[in-house]
Amino acid sequence: MSADSKALETKARTGDIAAQFELAIALDRAGNRLVATSWLEAAASGGHAEALALLAVRDLQGLETSPNPSRARERLDRGVALGGNTPRRLLATLTATGVFGAPDWRRAVSLTIDAAQANDWQALRHLALLTEMAAPRSALAEDLLLRAGLLGDGLSGFAILRRQELTGRTLAPDRAFALWREGLQKIRHPLAELVEGVTAGQAVTKPPEGHPDYDSIAALLKEPPGLALNQPSAISDQPFVRRFDKLLTVEECEYVIGLSSRLLAPASVIDRTAGQAKHSNLRTNSVAVFWPIQQDIVLHAIDLRLSEAAGLSYANGEMMNILLYKPGEEYRAHFDFFAPEIAAADRSGQRIRTLLVYLNTGYGGGETQFVNANMKLKGEPGDAVLFHNCDAVTGAPDRATLHAGLPVTSGQKWLLSKWYREKTFAT
Repeated sequence: MSADSKALETKARTGDIAAQFELAIALDRAGNRLVATSWLEAAASGGHAEALALLAVRDLQGLETSPNPSRARERLDRGVALGGNTPRRLLATLTATGVFGAPDWRRAVSLTIDAAQANDWQALRHLALLTEMAAPRSALAEDLLLRAGLLGDGLSGFAILRRQELTGRTLAPDRAFALWREGLQKIRHPLAELVEGVTAGQAVTKPPEGHPDYDSIAALLKEPPGLALNQPSAISDQPFVRRFDKLLTVEECEYVIGLSSRLLAPASVIDRTAGQAKHSNLRTNSVAVFWPIQQDIVLHAIDLRLSEAAGLSYANGEMMNILLYKPGEEYRAHFDFFAPEIAAADRSGQRIRTLLVYLNTGYGGGETQFVNANMKLKGEPGDAVLFHNCDAVTGAPDRATLHAGLPVTSGQKWLLSKWYREKTFAT
């Protein structure tokens, strides 16, 4: 143990909850999870809101003991009562998604507003993007985004730089540019090169003054925004394939990509005999899986829109997957449905529908190919493809849905993938 670590432990043993929390994080990163948990418990007992939030996550994960949602909820409620912004944001997401009971969107928005009023940059960013969904190109959304960026949020900074690049309007003061570039480096934003050439404009832009109009925000966000969809176009009836143009905005696509980079891992496939995940040369790309505790309220709003496009309840959806394909990577021809005997044994039933959303452009190859239909598809950012893996009448797997993600020949391909079950998906 280093001298600094010993000093930190000594301070933690005196009852300093900030030191206890810092020591817990260091121990967890070193792989000493059990001892880390004991220090988190100590910090939480002393009233450390961040420690309460992390312990709530562990209660939900159930890695060391069985999942304990009721204890997780108690910890988050206590963290919120202490004024913690991380507990507020986490409880907002879990309240919106219905982890603790019936989904309560308005309560989730209220918690997010509480965190934003305490100058939490993530909450300000969440409100900005939700407001943009409800009222596109609104000054209110831009004001919130700028506030989050000026507090040091790299994702908001990226969004503002992109807006400035695309519109030519000066949106931020000069001093913000260095701050955001540093933030983008810290979070290793995979699209940072898109804003490398953006420079401050000539006009002098003043930072936002006063406070956002939170009453107007609450009124705009009484219901989940962005659920009105354009009608899809028919691509094929056998297999059943439909296309949605601009299901997501470019800004939403880039937001999803920015969040996913920290979660990327080698992709796996489901063994059609055993029903278990395994690594395979069939699929060589990377994937980021967003479980409920890894989502935020913005991703949930997007998820609700995806469910509308799929024509099924949000509860039937599996986790949102973000796929990254680099040159040479592919997903060879496969079916998304399970073998009937596996589907029959799974309490969530068969995978009946698949929704794919193209998140970027500027790459070669990478088409979605329906092998038996001799059909190749590719989309602009935000375009989506929906296909039915099973016959809508009989429920029988449709072998015409054999499809592949063809090898990427240049650049990088980002894709959102969402599978839907015939019954509520059990997480």
